[in-house]
Amino acid sequence: DYYQLHDDMHMKNIFAAVSHTSLSVRIITGLALGIFTGLFFGEPAAALQPIADIYIRLMQMTVLPYLVMSLIIGFGQLEADTARRLAVRAGMLLLIVWVLSFAVIAAMPSAFPTMQSASFFSNALVEPRQPFEIADLYFTSNPFHSLSNAVIPAVVLFSSMIGIGLIGLDDRERVLGTLRVLNASIIRITRFIISLTPVGVFAIGAVAAGTMTPETFVRLEVYFITFGAASLLLAFLVLPLLVTALTPFTYREILAVGREALLTAFVTNNAFIVLPILVERTRVLLRRHRLLTAESESAAELLVPILFNFPNAGRLLTLLFVPFAAWLAGNTLSASDYSSLFAVGVPSYFAKAQVALPFLMDFFALPHDLFQLYIPTTIISGKFDSMVTAMNLLAFALLGAGAMGGFLVVQRRRLLAAGTMMAAGTLITVIAVRLVLETTVDTTYQKDEMLRKMHTPRDISSAIIHRDLASVQIEKTASDLPALTRIRERGTLRIGYDPENLPFSFFNLDGELVGFDIELSKDLAEALGVTAEFVPIEWPRLPAMLADSTIDVMPGTWYRPYWFPFLRLSAPYLTGTMALAVHDKRRHEFDSIDTLHRSHGLKIGVPLDINQVKFSLERYFGDADVDFITLEFWRPFFEGRHPELDAFLVPAENGSAWTLLHPEYTVVVPQPNPVKVPSAFGLALDAAELADIVNEWVVFATDEGMIQRAYDYWILGQGAGEKRPRWSIARDVLGWID
Repeated sequence: DYYQLHDDMHMKNIFAAVSHTSLSVRIITGLALGIFTGLFFGEPAAALQPIADIYIRLMQMTVLPYLVMSLIIGFGQLEADTARRLAVRAGMLLLIVWVLSFAVIAAMPSAFPTMQSASFFSNALVEPRQPFEIADLYFTSNPFHSLSNAVIPAVVLFSSMIGIGLIGLDDRERVLGTLRVLNASIIRITRFIISLTPVGVFAIGAVAAGTMTPETFVRLEVYFITFGAASLLLAFLVLPLLVTALTPFTYREILAVGREALLTAFVTNNAFIVLPILVERTRVLLRRHRLLTAESESAAELLVPILFNFPNAGRLLTLLFVPFAAWLAGNTLSASDYSSLFAVGVPSYFAKAQVALPFLMDFFALPHDLFQLYIPTTIISGKFDSMVTAMNLLAFALLGAGAMGGFLVVQRRRLLAAGTMMAAGTLITVIAVRLVLETTVDTTYQKDEMLRKMHTPRDISSAIIHRDLASVQIEKTASDLPALTRIRERGTLRIGYDPENLPFSFFNLDGELVGFDIELSKDLAEALGVTAEFVPIEWPRLPAMLADSTIDVMPGTWYRPYWFPFLRLSAPYLTGTMALAVHDKRRHEFDSIDTLHRSHGLKIGVPLDINQVKFSLERYFGDADVDFITLEFWRPFFEGRHPELDAFLVPAENGSAWTLLHPEYTVVVPQPNPVKVPSAFGLALDAAELADIVNEWVVFATDEGMIQRAYDYWILGQGAGEKRPRWSIARDVLGWID
């Protein structure tokens, strides 16, 4: 009994110690344990994803109702004169934060070293750019639709208008009183959910640490390091100093009241879910200084949800991706470009970054293929910008409360001291980041090597590869036999290939014939029960080579009337998009069909025969004054042997692969409605029976996912680089997992 009582007391002491531990300490502990769990187990830690999803959804559950009620209550309890003063002062505060944020954004690119880049084909290249529609974001014809679909700007505007409509009404307290009680219940629920944050961040940290590959970080480490440094600079120096310079609050107090919100926003990658926390912590600090009045409280309650929908410091920080993309393209922004970035970037960031960034990259004539790099960056950068957003909203709440409560302090000495510290901190950060990047980042361009090192995902050693036509033996009577009979007697399916048709057929660094068409053709031969025999072709002689049985099929033949009189085409197995290969610095000149129709004096290279691409030229250039110059292939253009050409017509899938070898070029798909190019197997005109079998195989290969897998591997570049299981302690150190 004594020992049992001793154990019970010991457990009570443990629980008491845990319960008295601050929430921020428990959050950090949960995050640390989660990261360790992810590193220990590796990819199996993804099993904790449902717990992470449940936690985030619980946090989201109360935020939208809280947002609506806070706005209605906050505006509804104001007098008209107070509302006008709040709008003016909040606008001034917003402008100050924009200027400070942009100063940091403009300073950080000075830390970049030098690098070239290019990317594999991405479907984003051919997708039409989404226009920035402010009406869809802010003005809704159905507020219930906006609520159910979380169109937050429209919800904010609708709720604000309801609150403004209550201003001046005699019986408004009947509505506001009920809403205050309901809002208080939501806050109680939110506090309980916040107490679960250590569990939620444990699951989130474990999943992230267990599934994120080191390659994701290494590929974009310059952006990650610079973005992280800029985030820390804004969140822990610039914004807190701005508040301390204008209010009686100390730096330590500001960080103390905001730490739980900042940690939660960082770990969950979501600043929206901490809006109630920010308002509550602002009240705590105001109450501590005996500055909590009706006006200061209303200012805090209103500014946090309203300004969340405006471009804030966290959201604007992703503008750093534009100078980063320019640096990757070897075309760094000039000083005048930064003023344009601010003038154009701030309005465009009323939309999402996924909409704003493509527009801005087009505005600065940056390679569009670099935008696809932005999506994986949000895995890490999203945490930092959520943290900065949380601090920005806290700063808004405190400054707005000061402006409306009458305790804002404007002293030249304090402003000068804060400004000096901000400038010194920014300079030190830039220098430190520059030193780190110069010593740690390998800026050697390697994408060309990655492409050349690609191997087929399975063995094709049984295939017969001819390097030249001299080694191909043509049966004298072969042309007299039906194609299918000839193939079966020979025991091989002769497949034509172009040795420089990247990424469809090419020789890798090990001398192996690989590529999208090579893999599919091998699968076709296996389906026919024969060996694949690959024969190099010359495109002008393709019909003759099919007719005299030098080859039996030719994959990758474009579905164009040019070929119809000379050969038979199977059902298409791939649809590409005609694009223009251009120098990076000139891409903006070719991205619009309307612009191309008005062009004069351009010289455009076209492959093989102008009649083959006649429809594409008519669609893109219309009756424009343009000279078209025919080359047999696009390789000489990419190698710079035709400087007189302004662009070269090429399928986007091919052109993207060639830009990996020549990163000074990029691929542009003119919009809207670009030309599509189906590809098929070309066969001899009399090979009807073989064509039927090939068509049946195309249906089978499509249904089985064979074509999609090859597409992902070769064209999207998923086969580039060595694929290994995620490193973990359990697998690679202890050997517990095979």
